[in-house]
Amino acid sequence: MLEPAALVKNLQNFRLQSALPLASVWPSNRRAATLVLLFIGNRGELRVLLTKRCRNLRSFSGHVSLPGGKSDSPSETAEVIARRESEEEISLPSDDLVLHEKYKMTIEKVSSNAPHYLARTFLSVKPIIYFLYNSATPKNERYRRPLDGAKFFGKLNPGETSSLFSIPLNDFIVHQRKGTQYKVEYVNRKEYKRKWGGLTWRIEHYYYPNTNPGDAEWLNDILDTSSGDEDQEGIPCKDVWGLTAKILHDICCIAHGKATGQESVGHEGLIYGLHEFGGQMRERSRSDWENQMLINQRSVKFEDVIPSFQLEPIVRQAHEF
Repeated sequence: MLEPAALVKNLQNFRLQSALPLASVWPSNRRAATLVLLFIGNRGELRVLLTKRCRNLRSFSGHVSLPGGKSDSPSETAEVIARRESEEEISLPSDDLVLHEKYKMTIEKVSSNAPHYLARTFLSVKPIIYFLYNSATPKNERYRRPLDGAKFFGKLNPGETSSLFSIPLNDFIVHQRKGTQYKVEYVNRKEYKRKWGGLTWRIEHYYYPNTNPGDAEWLNDILDTSSGDEDQEGIPCKDVWGLTAKILHDICCIAHGKATGQESVGHEGLIYGLHEFGGQMRERSRSDWENQMLINQRSVKFEDVIPSFQLEPIVRQAHEF
């Protein structure tokens, strides 16, 4: 496994092989962004901060997710959306000066070059990757020294989040490597394939124990108000799956130099096809076709709106979404 400094460097250097028009892969009325917040854990590992959504939310209730949400206006950048939503959900100050002066922490943007992803609700989701470290940490030590959370800003928003925790980024690539001595923190992993819209989607579940000794102590001290967690062999767990797992898997592959562009990560080609050729993802309200896809009506498929000359190369390159 690569060291955190090398992982961060690969994330910083990543570029998509060909850039599709932003207006087509991040349509103005369907924009969302998530914040992938990385930091160094107690064992010197690179970790990512996650939340568990409250069960009373209208969409994705009870799901584990990255902090983030929808844009308030077409003029908002992905960075502004991710930081604003993170302030609402986990109290990460959107003002870097406040973060430094009040919490003695510094946040640096690692990359805004991760691809866009298609949410099941037909939003285009843009991950923005940041790294968090203590301001007093020497620059040459920031990718090695564990984050001291004695003055951690994080707290739960009762209307948004019920849990705040972290997991190692490397956990998302171990199953693809044979013979490694690396030990994962999840207690179980499941993978299966499911059809949606006539395409094959690979679904992964990573089950992390509610009481995780590998997590930072200052995160374990935050009251966990989540309920209805998955039980794995008698252990209550948080289930990291769906788009969150897909984004983190891809980011882990990028960090290890195992992803080169649209053919292996993200959903940019599919979003482009929906917007440019299918006339979808244009208005704030979902189209009839999108609503039928949302409820997984079996007779409705991507090929209904995306012509074969655009869809077939995407399917051949992606293999499985």
